[in-house]
Amino acid sequence: MTYKGFLRLYSSDFTRIQRWLDPLVLGRTYLLFAWVNSDFSVPLRQLDHLAALCIVVVAALVLGQANIYQSYRQESHWVLFRRLVVNSAVIIMILLLIAFFTKTSDQFSRLVVIEQALFTISWLLLCHLGGRQLLRYHRVRGGNSRSVIYWGPAATACLFHQQLLSQPHLGLRLLAWFESPTQELTILPSTMPPCSGGLSELRQWLVANTPDQIYFSYSPNRRSSHLSMAEVIRFFGDTCLPVYYVPHWAQEGMSFNVDRIGNQLVFGLWAPPEANLDRQLKRLIDVLGSLLLLLLLSPLLVLVAVLIALTSPGPILFSQERYGFRGRRFRILKFRTMTVTEAGDQQGLVQARRNDPRVTPLGRHLRRWSLDELPQLINVLKGEMSLVGPRPHAVDHNEHYRGQISAFMQRHQFKPGMTGLAQVEGLRGETATLQSMVCRLAADLRYQRDWSLRLDIKILLRTVFAVFSPNAF
Repeated sequence: MTYKGFLRLYSSDFTRIQRWLDPLVLGRTYLLFAWVNSDFSVPLRQLDHLAALCIVVVAALVLGQANIYQSYRQESHWVLFRRLVVNSAVIIMILLLIAFFTKTSDQFSRLVVIEQALFTISWLLLCHLGGRQLLRYHRVRGGNSRSVIYWGPAATACLFHQQLLSQPHLGLRLLAWFESPTQELTILPSTMPPCSGGLSELRQWLVANTPDQIYFSYSPNRRSSHLSMAEVIRFFGDTCLPVYYVPHWAQEGMSFNVDRIGNQLVFGLWAPPEANLDRQLKRLIDVLGSLLLLLLLSPLLVLVAVLIALTSPGPILFSQERYGFRGRRFRILKFRTMTVTEAGDQQGLVQARRNDPRVTPLGRHLRRWSLDELPQLINVLKGEMSLVGPRPHAVDHNEHYRGQISAFMQRHQFKPGMTGLAQVEGLRGETATLQSMVCRLAADLRYQRDWSLRLDIKILLRTVFAVFSPNAF
């Protein structure tokens, strides 16, 4: 049996062993630290044995729910790193609280506690992060690989092949690819094998070869395609291999959550998390945060209002209609920074651009430091906006882009925010090209797909640094 085959056959067993090994090692190591700290002169106390048992139980409960034992073949190792550090801290804090409430904290050596804490995080990082890094290195060198075949149009086969080449750590090798009869001509990259035929050739090929996985895509409107989706499904269902569907129409921000209506399977393509309690907490944070900021920044708000009134004619606040939650319109509030106050649904509305002559001298500084956005705290307090969410666009701009970019209106499944993922990733300011708006939309949909309170807090912290972005003008 090859090493590659050994890892493949027993990977689930390794995971099961690791689930038991982690708590047991942490508990046993504590006894070792306690024994060494006693200078080997006295036997371990009963309290030390109880503490070790407590470590085993707490570690097993916390780590079992930490999502660190799942496959990270296609997951970022930074995600694993954060989970390991956070859950190590959780284990340590729970153990300290137990010692505090049982009034035994003074009976433990501080040195042993520090050594145990450092060992906990070191052991988990070494075994889980270090082990997976070695496994990725092994895959890049050709080990622990999976052989795959692909059935679908040449264009999508090329994209699939490029994804495999760009991520060698996945350990997926394209043995061959097939497609239904077509007259379309596609130039293949030199690293890609030529097409091996259609389904009949694939049937013969599978008799002589046994790949690990099958991937397929289906395009019903392709010229000369004579196969229905039902026939394709029937064919691949007649194999004894794992089969994966690669939708050629998929977009970056889709969630693909699987649900059922009776016996009917349904896929949620743009379905944000149904975390109602978290959404209520998000609203509570919005209310408390906007109130606190309005109180703390009130002197600055008054100063800016006075300066606007003294330096240029016109209203202090600028109000404009924007699309909000689920496409409902609301009037956004901003400090006036221009000599014009255009309606949001005015046709041909022109975005502010760098060195825009319509911007007042004071307005240029306000926009540079995003101070013109501060009145939106009132919108947040009213429930029309959130501190974090997709930035709202003028109604006319929305109508313009929704006709050119697929799923553009899906960005309104969350309340618009004063800041958002797109903004902290540098996708703010003028969208001079259609592609720049496509990139902003992709970030907004990723935010909605991956939303959590932790992500909101991370975006708020990053916003402090994004204020200095050169794209703010």
